[in-house]
Parts: sequence; structure tokens; C-alpha cells
Amino acid sequence: IIDSPKMPPKKKKEIKEPDVEVPEGDPSNGREVFDANCSACHALEGDAKSASAPILGGVLGRKAGSTAFGYSKAMKSAGFTWSAKHLFVYLKNPAKYIPGSRMAFAGLPSDQDRADLIAYLDS
Repeated sequence: IIDSPKMPPKKKKEIKEPDVEVPEGDPSNGREVFDANCSACHALEGDAKSASAPILGGVLGRKAGSTAFGYSKAMKSAGFTWSAKHLFVYLKNPAKYIPGSRMAFAGLPSDQDRADLIAYLDS
């Protein structure tokens, strides 16, 4: 039997923070965006383990895929911490930003709606 050298473990490919400018958002408008587009599945607080979608309270500054929710392998291995810039790009087209994630949402095309939603989540 020939011993072959062990390959080093694969390094996770971290999604780098996007080089984008996030417009100024209005939290009160962001609440309306949340209610119209997110609240059917997401809540701002509650039990992450029994939720139908990740709890979004405190999402900014949290490592992607790190709560008790049953995330996809893609989300668990995304390797970044949610920032306004990550959310801004992710919310435009979630499936494109994190291929293999399970969020069934086409995205928010409006830059201002995304900025307002981020301001609301950060308030």
C-alpha cells in the first residue's frame, strides 16, 4: 500500500464584503417593506429553532447561518458576518448571492427599499 500525502483541508470560500454604497434608509419605510415582503416568514424575535425562517432581530453583526435555525449548507458555509453592504446585495437577489441557500424570495429590486429595510433591521 502506497501512502499518498494528505491533501490540506479545503479552505471555505468566504464571500467578501461587497464594494457598494448603501443609500441612506428610512426605518419607518423599512417597516412597511418588512411587513409587505418579509413578515410572512420572518420575525424580529422568537425561538430560532422552531421558526419557519431565521429570526432577523440583531441580524446585522451576526455571522451568516449561526443561529439555531436549520440553515442550508450554503448559508452555514457562507463565512461572513452580516453587514449593511452584504444585506444590500443579498436582498437584491438572494439565490445569486448565496447559491444553494433555501430562501424562496426573488429579491427586492429597489435600492431604496433595500436601504429602508436595512435601516429598519438596524433600528
